[in-house]
Amino acid sequence: MKTNQIVRFALGIAGLVLLIWFSWQVKQVFIYFALSVVLALMGRPLMSVLTKVKVKDRHMPDWLSSMVVIVSYLFLLSLFFKFLIPVLARQIDIIVNLDVELLMGEFNGPITALESWFKEMNINGMNREAIKEQLVGLVNFDRVSNALENVMSGLGGILIGFMSVLFITFFLLKDKNIVNNIVDTLTPDKYLKSIHNILADTKDLLTRYFIGVAIQVSIITAIVSIGLSIFNVPNALLIGFMAGLINIIPYIGPIIGATFGISLSLLSHVHMQMPGELAPLILKILAVFGVAQMTDNFVLQPLIFSKSVKAHPLEIFVVIMAAGMIAGVVGMILAVPTYTFLRIVAKEFFQGYKVVQGLTKDL
Repeated sequence: MKTNQIVRFALGIAGLVLLIWFSWQVKQVFIYFALSVVLALMGRPLMSVLTKVKVKDRHMPDWLSSMVVIVSYLFLLSLFFKFLIPVLARQIDIIVNLDVELLMGEFNGPITALESWFKEMNINGMNREAIKEQLVGLVNFDRVSNALENVMSGLGGILIGFMSVLFITFFLLKDKNIVNNIVDTLTPDKYLKSIHNILADTKDLLTRYFIGVAIQVSIITAIVSIGLSIFNVPNALLIGFMAGLINIIPYIGPIIGATFGISLSLLSHVHMQMPGELAPLILKILAVFGVAQMTDNFVLQPLIFSKSVKAHPLEIFVVIMAAGMIAGVVGMILAVPTYTFLRIVAKEFFQGYKVVQGLTKDL
């Protein structure tokens, strides 16, 4: 290898390392941009409708259409604060003012039963005091106060991030070709057509996917909230919203949501006798989450995943499981959009391979 080639190779490696280091240092910007891309994709249908609106034979300008979409997002966010924050504040108040001694007394029966079962099973290391410590840990006031302090101290950063996401989203909506222009400057001319095809297909498929996810969250929220309200479970709206939001995590999301719902209900019903009164309440909550889960598994997910990203449900299941093993919960959340993008790229550049043809035949 010639000296010039060695120098160029070394400079290339150094540049790559520097780029990776710089990207890591400003990773927060990439997160803001990714969130903005999602919001922009979800706002595309509304933008398309608004740009067709005419006022005195003049179309609504892109900047005004973008502003309407942003205001719509802010309106939805204000509804969230209006309905859910007071409920959340009441629940925090219940936790902070909870009588620990009363709680221990109410759980005396289950604790005694657990102790007896441990003895029968010859399990050592778990006694009454250990169980009590675990229960007290669930309502650790220091944790609650520390969490609130962390939230309050991080409000400045949250506000900056919030404004940054809105700012980026506005320009992604207003300047439809801004991403294409950036890509054009970085792409060799011979690949421009393929890259444009990839961007167009990605926008269409991911727009449908993210809108589908928003519909999924809304439906799960409605099912759980209405179901719990029928059974007079307090904080039904809060539990329903959290269930819908956590349901974004495939497969394990509903389990987390049900655990959250049962935990809130237990804290709100410490006065009830266990198991005579609390057990039926828990069964009702599980029944509601069971209905929501079946609706999600057999109706919503096939429609959202199969129709929006044009992939078989079994194919999506395998991808999500593999992503979960590689990158945990974050991998499961990002699995479908990432897989969709990779399929689009493969179709454009590797269509000659039989495996790629099979995976991308519906795109």
